[in-house]
Amino acid sequence: MWQRRTLKEDERRSEVRLTLPALSNSSSLLSSRSQLQMNKVLKLDEERICTLGDDISRIPSATRSTTRHLSSRHNEVSQWQAQISESIGRVDREITAVEQVKDTAECCLQEKQLYSQLMGDCVAINNGLNTEVLLQDCVRIELRKEEQLTNEIRELLQKQICILLHKLSSLKEIRTQLLADFRDKSEAIKLTTKCIAHERNTPSSRLPAGQYKPNHVSYDKWLSHCKDLKVTSESLIKESSSFRGNLRFTLANLKNAQERQRRNTDDALRKKINSMSRVQDTMIWERQRVKDEISDLTKDIQKMTGQIRNCDSKLHQATHRLDILNQRPRRELCMDRPYISLTLEKHDLAKMVAGLHPVLKRAQQDMELTRRRLMIVEDKLAKNARALDVQQKCMNLHQSFLPALDTTVVLANKPRLCTATGRCTPIAYLQ
Repeated sequence: MWQRRTLKEDERRSEVRLTLPALSNSSSLLSSRSQLQMNKVLKLDEERICTLGDDISRIPSATRSTTRHLSSRHNEVSQWQAQISESIGRVDREITAVEQVKDTAECCLQEKQLYSQLMGDCVAINNGLNTEVLLQDCVRIELRKEEQLTNEIRELLQKQICILLHKLSSLKEIRTQLLADFRDKSEAIKLTTKCIAHERNTPSSRLPAGQYKPNHVSYDKWLSHCKDLKVTSESLIKESSSFRGNLRFTLANLKNAQERQRRNTDDALRKKINSMSRVQDTMIWERQRVKDEISDLTKDIQKMTGQIRNCDSKLHQATHRLDILNQRPRRELCMDRPYISLTLEKHDLAKMVAGLHPVLKRAQQDMELTRRRLMIVEDKLAKNARALDVQQKCMNLHQSFLPALDTTVVLANKPRLCTATGRCTPIAYLQ
């Protein structure tokens, strides 16, 4: 603000200024004009000199006021520059933290992709079993659950990484704006300092000529721009920090759920393998028992066959001897004791042979049934052995990919995960 002088001082200074011979040269230059024009020019020049004299009288006060405004402006811009610098530091730290979380999420996603392939291989191996086995197979159910959980985790991580990339892009964009504003303020501070330090008696001819038209903005717009930059950066940092915390918590819960399901699958595989091993041992014992039974039946059949063959031989001998006795002539052909004995022997031998044949037939039938039972046992044993081998391969493959050692177990306060569209989609396995 220009300070006002008293009216007397202004009049006195105006009178002093009017006595300057500043118009003599102007009137001499206009000698060729008419007197009326000369008077008008003289009157106009007097008015200008009076006005100039009034302004010059206020120059010292205006200089002090301008210097004070420049100093105040210098301090204000410096304060805003410090705040912008602090915001840049916070944004840089948040960008570093977001990149670390992104790297962790990407490593976790890569791990889940590999694990998803492994689970697909496990399911494919398990599907090689018979349909009857698969219908009541708890291992297959657990493998399906783990495969589904792994795929859901993988899809969720992909969405979260996309959100992280978007937030990282926003942070880098606001950082670029903050850096540009910081540089502008640094240049403004330099120019303001130069303006303050500029000597007032510097000739005007040494001042740089304006090379471009300044495009001024209002002070309110400038202040609003500074506040908007700070508020926007703080809002982005707050949202990013909150999202990072939720994501870390979510990753811990996902690892916990994955590890829990992995253990369930591993327990199911162990139980299945132990059960099938016991069945295998039982069937091996059953096979051996059937083989022993076949061996006993074979011996019995061989024994009965030998007895029948012996009886047949004796029967043939008795019949032959009886035929010889029957060749005796006339009255000598009588039923004496030798004849009766041979006849009884033949009858007994024929009766024994007739009795041994049904027994031999039953023994042979039992042998056939036992052999069929042995074939069934051996077939079941082979199938169980193949199934046991499949389960063992599946278990070895499942245990070949162990989780990270730094798995964090979180049991409570499971947050809902928000997708990019804003919908909350909790995972059923985390409930």
